[in-house]
Amino acid sequence: MINRWFIFLANRYIWPRKADKKNTTKVLSILGLAAGVITLIAVMSIMNGLQLGFINDILEIESYHIRIYNTDDEKAIATTLENNSAVLNFTTFYDTQTLLSGGISRLDPVMVRLINEKDFKQDKSLIKHLGIEEFQIDIDGAYKVVIGAELARVLHASIGETISLISLSGNNFASLRPDTIDFEITGIFQSGYYQFDRNMIFISDMHVSLFEQGRAREGSSAMQDPVPMKIGIQRGDGSSVQGDVGDKSCSDNGKIIGIKLKNRYRDIETIFEIKTNHPNAEIVSWREYNKSFFSALQMEKVIMLLLIVLIFVVIGVNIFNSTKRTVAEKLEDIAVLYAIGAPEKSVRKIFLFEGIIIGLISGFAGVVLGLLIIININEIFAIFGKVVTHLFRCVEFVASTAGLSQDFSFTLFPSDYFYLAEIPVKIVLVEVVTIFIFALLSAVLSAYFASKKISVDNPAEYLRYE
Repeated sequence: MINRWFIFLANRYIWPRKADKKNTTKVLSILGLAAGVITLIAVMSIMNGLQLGFINDILEIESYHIRIYNTDDEKAIATTLENNSAVLNFTTFYDTQTLLSGGISRLDPVMVRLINEKDFKQDKSLIKHLGIEEFQIDIDGAYKVVIGAELARVLHASIGETISLISLSGNNFASLRPDTIDFEITGIFQSGYYQFDRNMIFISDMHVSLFEQGRAREGSSAMQDPVPMKIGIQRGDGSSVQGDVGDKSCSDNGKIIGIKLKNRYRDIETIFEIKTNHPNAEIVSWREYNKSFFSALQMEKVIMLLLIVLIFVVIGVNIFNSTKRTVAEKLEDIAVLYAIGAPEKSVRKIFLFEGIIIGLISGFAGVVLGLLIIININEIFAIFGKVVTHLFRCVEFVASTAGLSQDFSFTLFPSDYFYLAEIPVKIVLVEVVTIFIFALLSAVLSAYFASKKISVDNPAEYLRYE
């Protein structure tokens, strides 16, 4: 039969009777450990929300899960992809960079994605992350463009207005001069990722020749023969492919097949299957294409995790000292237990079980409160914003009665400083469980090392002098 007397004693030591001195150290240990759990859950959930938002936008809008270059055998590759069950969809497109000008006649660098409108509309995840409705996608036909909301704001442009993309024309390199190609804005997207909303535009792939040969738009006064331009396709490893875009081979090199997978983590095996059928294809995974950026995000998360884990270290030291103090105060009780034949291992269990109780209570309370806070974080900040706004209005009223005109206002995320409408949150169950286990281990290990050397060599003699 299992002896449970040590459980009874552990409870008595943690929750002393009213007549006894209050054990504030234990209470502070529980509160401190619970606060650490709440803090870690909140920080990690918000960081996950921010990072995964960036990652998903990059993968769904710009880089795709897999990219294939050197698509000389495009039809064969398309057949392979159609027969692959891991592939969700794939799109053929071109990427290049140029300058554009808008209503305020300033030049801005932009990344131009030339894509077929049918492929554009079939990529539902792309449309979703762009934050645009399908009916707003109209790039088919002559000179139509979809631009980002930030770019539209900078250019003071709106749907129906015209922007001008810059091309080059001339008889030779020395006589190159810029010319403009006018495009009508037929849609404005807002992905929530500033770089895309500010620097990315979509036009039909039927206009590839305009950027390949530097042709001026119809109706332009330029009469010179076109001079081949250099078009560069940026790779994930920092390299680029360049060529004379007047040459057909450059058009083939500039073509990219972007692949979306049902599960992006199956990219390695999918690449292996494609390579088996097309060994000459140059294939880049999303891991390699965004390696530097994703590594930076991962390092940021690890460093933040290590800094916050220091909370558990501090609380663990507090529990260690508290248990040590308890052991010193209970030496008389320990001597009695030894005198009646209690083994040292069972006596040690009393204080170990005390640490388990502290860890379970603080861990469970921290997880529950942390999840409640993080799930309702935007509502909490909305209430806080209303309170601060009312306080500002009171101050404004007092200032106005004193003859001072003040304009007080409060915004949680001012658009001048933040590109966020609300705090993004992503709760990862594995991380929550890991935080709970870490809090429990922090309390248990502290109690274990504090009670590791419990010994009363001669209980009878000790009790005699006590």
